[in-house]
Amino acid sequence: MNEFPELKDPKTGFSLMERTVLIANTSDMPVAAREASIYTGITIAEYFRDMGYSVALMADSTSRWAEALREMSGRLEEMPGEEGYPAYLGSRLAQFYERAGRVVTIGSEGREGALSVIGAVSPPGGDISEPVSQATLRIVKVFWSLDSDLAYKRHFPAVNWLTSYSLYVDTMEKWFNEHVNADWMNLRARLMRLLQEEAELNEIVQLVGMDALSAPDRLKLEASRSIREDFLHQDAFHEVDTYTPLQKQYTMMQLVLDYYDKAVEALGKGASIDDLVKLPVRERIGRFKYIQEQDMRAEYEAILKALSKQIEELSQKEDF
Repeated sequence: MNEFPELKDPKTGFSLMERTVLIANTSDMPVAAREASIYTGITIAEYFRDMGYSVALMADSTSRWAEALREMSGRLEEMPGEEGYPAYLGSRLAQFYERAGRVVTIGSEGREGALSVIGAVSPPGGDISEPVSQATLRIVKVFWSLDSDLAYKRHFPAVNWLTSYSLYVDTMEKWFNEHVNADWMNLRARLMRLLQEEAELNEIVQLVGMDALSAPDRLKLEASRSIREDFLHQDAFHEVDTYTPLQKQYTMMQLVLDYYDKAVEALGKGASIDDLVKLPVRERIGRFKYIQEQDMRAEYEAILKALSKQIEELSQKEDF
């Protein structure tokens, strides 16, 4: 809370607090107030949406709100459902999330507004099999799974790429192909496939050690590490890395896969996996996310040229 008021809106340059409304509820507040706070927040959000704004609502957390529902239901002596939550828990959650969406407001101006709702669920012990998590997953189409292991490793945002999902991927495919690049979904699928293979290979490494892996498998691990550290890792407080345009994201995906493809080709010709892992150009690939958008194309071409040159130099070694 001390850092939030100091954040600046990148579009206007003014404090982000000028465009923020906070509805606070604490554990020592009356239970009715805790239950009503989430409705207060979304009603205010709808007010700004009807003015023609695009509004984002963060509810943190719906688990505490559900606990207030459970407490009120108990005091009203209603029939309890699973784990003591009211039987209408799923219905109340659905009524909350269905208030999100894009609308054409009533009036002669034809204003368009949008309300996006992000609900944080914090189940006890991280067990998402409990009623609030399961009821939420049945309603929403996007799930960001925050991983404590990633947070301990200082990998932010700590969103687990294997357990998170979006059901809007197929819907968005046409938009990405038209507005970013026709190859966007193909590159995304390749990156996800490498990350999934990394998880499988890590299980083998934990059992028998890294030396048991073949050179192509070790290269997959290195490419996956580059995806995690050079693409997925983001510094929200860095002046450049705090926001990455879609075109730059596409270029970053290209860069990681260019290294992997050229390394696989060189490996097939007899190059040493150790030499390929230690290529000096990999440091420039890791720093690419800090490059300004207007300079990214020139830097991409320079890195690609350096990558080709360094692999060509490897081919001239006697052991290649």
